[in-house]
Amino acid sequence: MMEDCAPGMSTPHGCTDDSDVIATFKEALKQRVGHERFQIWFSGVRFVLETADRVASPAEPSRAIVAVAAGQFAADRLSNHYLAAMRGAAASACGASTTVRVHFEDRPNRQAELPFAEAGASDAADGSGQDDAPVPAPSKRPNRRAATKAGGASVVRSPRGAQSLRSILRDGTDSRKSPQPKRAAPAPRSAVSPGGDLASRMPSPAATQPPTADKAHHGSNTRNDCSWENFVGGQCNELARTACKMAIESPGLASPLVLWGPPGSGKTHLLSAVAGKLRGLHRMRRVVYLSAEEFTNDFIKALNGNCLPAFRSRFRDADALLIDDIQFFVEKKATIRELHHTIEMLAEVGKPLVFAGTKSPNEINGLGGELSGRLASGLVCQVESLDAQTRTELLARYAQERCLIPWPDATLQEIASVAGGDGRLLSGIVNLVALLQRMHGQMPTMDQIRQHGAHLLRSSGVPITLSAIERAVEKVFQLDSKSLQSGSQTKSITEPRMLAMYLAREMTSSAYSEIGGHFGGRSHSTAILANQRVRQWLDAGRSLGRGQAAVSTDEAIRRIESMLKTG
Repeated sequence: MMEDCAPGMSTPHGCTDDSDVIATFKEALKQRVGHERFQIWFSGVRFVLETADRVASPAEPSRAIVAVAAGQFAADRLSNHYLAAMRGAAASACGASTTVRVHFEDRPNRQAELPFAEAGASDAADGSGQDDAPVPAPSKRPNRRAATKAGGASVVRSPRGAQSLRSILRDGTDSRKSPQPKRAAPAPRSAVSPGGDLASRMPSPAATQPPTADKAHHGSNTRNDCSWENFVGGQCNELARTACKMAIESPGLASPLVLWGPPGSGKTHLLSAVAGKLRGLHRMRRVVYLSAEEFTNDFIKALNGNCLPAFRSRFRDADALLIDDIQFFVEKKATIRELHHTIEMLAEVGKPLVFAGTKSPNEINGLGGELSGRLASGLVCQVESLDAQTRTELLARYAQERCLIPWPDATLQEIASVAGGDGRLLSGIVNLVALLQRMHGQMPTMDQIRQHGAHLLRSSGVPITLSAIERAVEKVFQLDSKSLQSGSQTKSITEPRMLAMYLAREMTSSAYSEIGGHFGGRSHSTAILANQRVRQWLDAGRSLGRGQAAVSTDEAIRRIESMLKTG
């Protein structure tokens, strides 16, 4: 059992075991600073008890508790903010004569061993008797070498593929690296006959290698393939492209920049392109670009591993910060608070900040008022779903990069017209057509494409139903659930209800009687009247709602459509 030392008692009359003294001191310190702060700042600190026979000077008190921190930063933090708390805990737990000191461990840097041969072996291999380079200091592990010499002739075993440093510097080559063959020029495409041999139809690996294969050493992250030059622009993303171009030319001008829109609209591509331009044009060495999930995981690891200062230094000392999928931060209060402080520090010094998500910051519930307001204080731009022209151009580019046989223009136009506005969906369609080309030996027909890829051609986003329209309208106008089906005749309810009936008629195949029955059991004539009334609002540019929820009819329809596409 632990026994607390009474104030003023010496070691023989109090806690005789050092571990009991340290445990009692830790409990007292935890009560003074709180459990959370103790876990953050003291979980990595080692406490040592020094008694009278260990103290260097006899003039010092009979006992001292030494807090050994992992580094200079942690030691300074403890001395400046928690030294008084540690002294109080030591006095209350182990006696008033006990003092507290803070030290830190000076861990020497370890130099990585180079996989080069010893100096003697390199001399023998080179056949030169001259030793121009200084001989390196002997290793600190002489036992194996001494044992080898004692047993007979000394044999120096170098690692596999080892090469002397002198020969590398002299010849300029490293034999450990296998020679890279030169990439052959791609063979010109030729027409493929259905009855030809499969091997003759298959191009060489160099010809089929994608243009982004040089970036394979970066890992499997597809964001490395997204550059500013290969982004397909169109009317759907013109506003976002202009904003990103402004952020590239004048970093920090409208910071933070937030891009929002449905999945597959090109937000991640734009973020990656901006990060690449900031590194290339402005020579920013510390451009941090990651997803919200990666930021959250790194923050949790820093908390669990007592590496919070290193985590904050990584992000708060960055030249630019770009985070994708900010909707992932919903209801993560600790992560949101840390991100908000990071954004504030970077914004104070004018660093560029770019974010992306499926919704605008003010429409993401659970993001927090402070963070959503800070994100909205810069520039918020919507990225719409890919329009027909952009889909056609993107399909043509994918087909040229991945398919063996060129696509007919009629096939491009037809697939672009029936496919959804998700760029990733278009990528899947092109991969399917490339597979069908290999299987049939020719360009597949539209019937063959529909036979194997009907699920892709039908996927135009989230299925739109009457219930989905009802939920979207309620969210846009901040109404309670099922309020559109109630019998309320107030203006704040009737106008959104008529707008919901209009959208139900335009976006679904439901009849007027079915629409009226869904919204509170109303007649088909009520749905017809609602459709006519909303058309009049659109022509007049009338606003709907009151207070903060008041928006124009056209803007309300755009928000509802965007919400339906993102689910």
